[in-house]
Amino acid sequence: MNIQDSVLVIRPMEKEDMDAVVEINRECFTSDAWSKSAFEREFSLNYSHKYVLELNGSVIGYLIAWTVYDTATLMNFAVKKEYWGKGYGKKLLTYLIENFKDKVSAIHLDVRKSNMRAIRLYKSLGFKIISERPKYYSDGESAYQMVLELSTPSDSLKG
Repeated sequence: MNIQDSVLVIRPMEKEDMDAVVEINRECFTSDAWSKSAFEREFSLNYSHKYVLELNGSVIGYLIAWTVYDTATLMNFAVKKEYWGKGYGKKLLTYLIENFKDKVSAIHLDVRKSNMRAIRLYKSLGFKIISERPKYYSDGESAYQMVLELSTPSDSLKG
């Protein structure tokens, strides 16, 4: 099967997706993996936006973003390692950006300084490094703070 024969779906995360999401999270984040209860808690937060990426009916990725006022923060995002480098993560992030572009003025995220694959992905979508958070992660590694500035509907009225 090649990609054009595949069915790719991005949809809201459901509680039934939890086992697959937790498994992907543990595969991709060793020391900083979220617990199942942390994912379950997201369903009680009205500012939490949760999506999964399905390929042929199987969850292969997910993202969680929070919106507070006019800003979004990418809280958690991962794709199964076997699908890295195939454009699936970019499709999921592009979906988020398109969905949020008229709702927020910026999307923020933190990323490990050593995660060059993710940094390249974020930069390819227009994110810029704005600062460094020293010793941000539990193992002492620092993080880059990145931001994607978006125009809001009110910006288009100013012109």
